[in-house]
Amino acid sequence: KSQLRKKLGLLPDLPAILLVGGGEGMGKLKATVEQLDARLQGAAQVAVICGRNRQLLQELRAKQWPGGSHVVPCGFVDNIHEWMAAVDTIITKAGPGTIAEALISGLPILLNGNVPCQEEGNIPYVVDNGVGAFETN
Repeated sequence: KSQLRKKLGLLPDLPAILLVGGGEGMGKLKATVEQLDARLQGAAQVAVICGRNRQLLQELRAKQWPGGSHVVPCGFVDNIHEWMAAVDTIITKAGPGTIAEALISGLPILLNGNVPCQEEGNIPYVVDNGVGAFETN
């Protein structure tokens, strides 16, 4: 895990959170990483997969993190399995592909949103099976 973290630009000894918004970088990614920075005050690092959302990627790369968090923003990736193997938990919208990959990786899942109608049914699946939680605040 340590070598994989170094390869991906993560610090080897600090807990790591993977924040994902699907291939399009949807949802409250910026607000979520800002809240994590403010609350954790550098006690964990955050990898943010922005997908094809280039504007968000640029904003996160340019941002100074007042809480002292190590934030690693990335665009669309084709090695999500490596990112999941390198982190300790995932925060994501309720996309079925990401949920399945997180389950395979053994990651605790925190769902923080969904595409209405399309992904809503995935929330009770995760929560009722005890493999994650759902929180929008």
